[in-house]
Amino acid sequence: MALKRFVFLTGVSGLDLGKVLELAEGLGAATAKYEDYVEEEFKAPIYHVSELLLVRYTAIRDKFDKAFEKMISYLEGSGSEAAVIAAHVAYYRRSNVVASPIVAKIAELAMRGAEVTVIDYVDDYYHILYRVAKRIEQGETPGVAGFQVLDPLGVMNWRSTHHSITETLTLFGAKLYTYASKHSRESHERLLAMLIGAEPPSGGAYTTAYISHPITLVRKKAEEQGHPLDKFPDALEIERFKKNLEKQCPSLVLFSPTTIDELITRPGTDELETRIDRANRWPHEENQLHEYPYPVDLASDFFDKLLYPVNQTTRNQGYLSQLRNSIEASIERRDLSYVSQADMVIAYRPTMYLLTHMGVETEIKTAIAMGKPVYSVMPPEERNIAYKLFRFEYPLFSTEELLNILRCK
Repeated sequence: MALKRFVFLTGVSGLDLGKVLELAEGLGAATAKYEDYVEEEFKAPIYHVSELLLVRYTAIRDKFDKAFEKMISYLEGSGSEAAVIAAHVAYYRRSNVVASPIVAKIAELAMRGAEVTVIDYVDDYYHILYRVAKRIEQGETPGVAGFQVLDPLGVMNWRSTHHSITETLTLFGAKLYTYASKHSRESHERLLAMLIGAEPPSGGAYTTAYISHPITLVRKKAEEQGHPLDKFPDALEIERFKKNLEKQCPSLVLFSPTTIDELITRPGTDELETRIDRANRWPHEENQLHEYPYPVDLASDFFDKLLYPVNQTTRNQGYLSQLRNSIEASIERRDLSYVSQADMVIAYRPTMYLLTHMGVETEIKTAIAMGKPVYSVMPPEERNIAYKLFRFEYPLFSTEELLNILRCK
């Protein structure tokens, strides 16, 4: 049976995309890890092979291409119409980001008329660094704290360049989704099911929705009232809304902005916090693909020994200021990507605290400009402050109204 759909799972190291492949297998898709085939072709580990790309790219591209063809041949023999493949589109070696030769092969598939989708997975940079460091500590990969330094800014630059490379694939006909690992297991499964052509349990087709809601002021209120953010009632209310929406609407695939939470500052300051606790992170549920240990102390001896010199990085305020700038830029890019790839935007309490919120307003206006439906869910008492001119979203006063509009009930 010929393969009709290809879904490429990609992202920087430390994402553990094997867990997503397991979900794809459960949905009946053929699966593969591209780097396994590359290692077999070179008879060398991928961290060494990717470094050879820095020596002479064209000289070794043929082996990458052979690995790709062998992988496709295996997948075509599976009997499935859909293949889900984990692969890096860019490697990070000696502080260089180098594109993988697989980029050209993915583009070729799309140009030949195959239905090709790329999911660019992202996760909080501190948990990415933690997983990479644990692999080194356990001897799974070589130490990099010498000439192979991988620090927070390095991860941010790698992730940004990685996303830019995946975006170029849309020029050849591939579809692109950005997706955070901290979405629920159910959300991951629904996205995969949609992309391999499966129907929701209730029939019909999947719909994607971006959930826009206040974040910065909620965090500020929690700090002012002395509440841990992960226990703050307003933050928990927003998460309950998302969870209930996902439960009531089995054909809805949600994109949530708080599944990435990196702009965490020290109380009373604008300085980045280097010790990330569960209490100062936006609440996230446990029903996920990965475990998320806390605390993660980015200025600790653990990272100094295994990944990067902390005195020159996470213990240096100038460095942390640069890191904050990088985080802020990535928030804008990622959230607007979520709006762009969603079928609709659902704004939950966009005038919470009887205020308008700049991020929410930007996302609403962006969606409207793209011709996407926008539904605002707000209590009656918060509706009065919303200006009426040039405001085209559909106002709703309760979750029940939203569920009826979406035909989830």
